[in-house]
Amino acid sequence: MKKICHITTVHTRYDVRIFHKECKSLAKKYNVYLIVADGLKDETVENVKITDIGLRQASRLKRAKIDSKKALKKALELDCDLYHFHDPELIPIGVKLKKLGKQVIFDIHENTDLQILEKEWIPFVFRRILSKTYSLYEKYHINKFDMLIIPQNAMLEKFSKINKTAVIGNFPNRKINNNTDLKDSYNKFKLLYAGSINEARGLFNMLNLIKELKSINKEYSLTIAGSIEDSMLEKVKQYPEWEFVNYLGFISKEKIEAEYKKHTIGLIMFNNVGQYFMAYSLKLFEYMQNGMTIIMPNFGDWIAFNNTYKAGYNIDVHDSKATAKLIDSFTDDIFVNFKIINKTTVNTDFSWESQEKKLFKIYTDILDNLQN
Repeated sequence: MKKICHITTVHTRYDVRIFHKECKSLAKKYNVYLIVADGLKDETVENVKITDIGLRQASRLKRAKIDSKKALKKALELDCDLYHFHDPELIPIGVKLKKLGKQVIFDIHENTDLQILEKEWIPFVFRRILSKTYSLYEKYHINKFDMLIIPQNAMLEKFSKINKTAVIGNFPNRKINNNTDLKDSYNKFKLLYAGSINEARGLFNMLNLIKELKSINKEYSLTIAGSIEDSMLEKVKQYPEWEFVNYLGFISKEKIEAEYKKHTIGLIMFNNVGQYFMAYSLKLFEYMQNGMTIIMPNFGDWIAFNNTYKAGYNIDVHDSKATAKLIDSFTDDIFVNFKIINKTTVNTDFSWESQEKKLFKIYTDILDNLQN
């Protein structure tokens, strides 16, 4: 059985895309290793051999230097047939593995050059220079790899000009009997945001919204299930609206599923910066799979997506008064309609099973070439 190795020094060992989707799927056919840096020790879970290189460095610079070196050492010890890495700072590892004759896939989770433009920890005056520098660095190196994998169709034009590129979407696993469980009544007063959150991802947009909703009806509340960096958390706690927020922080996949069952309305209130014009985010499809009514931006791909699939409402993320008025007008009939549409759409068009087939084909093609 072929040995393959996924590598990340940034993501958690149970990352939804890396572990729950790609690694668990590939473990059906291959001997799968996953290198992580979290200090939680080695373990084997659902046939995926998780290999820990120790708690990751707090400093981004040290992580890129020290953790990458440790990850490369472990990768070479494992001596796998194919390596699949997930972080931009691991590009040098990928290059070294290629020089050693290994098969290498770079899984590009985001447009890093665009994301640099909205990184709050980088002084504003340096962001554009760093973005351009990274873009040139990326283009120079990633054409050396055997395949690039991206999660969004909107990224295809950019990366397919550089190297062979395949889209593997962040779609949820298909649920059995997912079109059942239609409730008689729905609670429009409990709003949910799932995922890591910062200013660019709409944190203050949501605070403004819950403030407006509270002025209409005191029953409204907002749950945030995702991590906020410590510096931002201290800042946001100074806002009066924060008292209306049920902040759960980072929670497990099982716990977030429980939150989906409690909520009817899912929020996506990204600002139009970086790559947030792209619509195909995991939270969108998880909201849909759980039959939620979705509030989403009125810019970029979000408009076309909603025009096609009728998943919810496009709103001006900065017009909290209009959005609050819209939400307060919702009736049970609206919720029933979106629950049926969204559950059916995900099962039909956006299930992980369809992406799993594409992933297997990529691996088969690369490993077959290795044999030849």
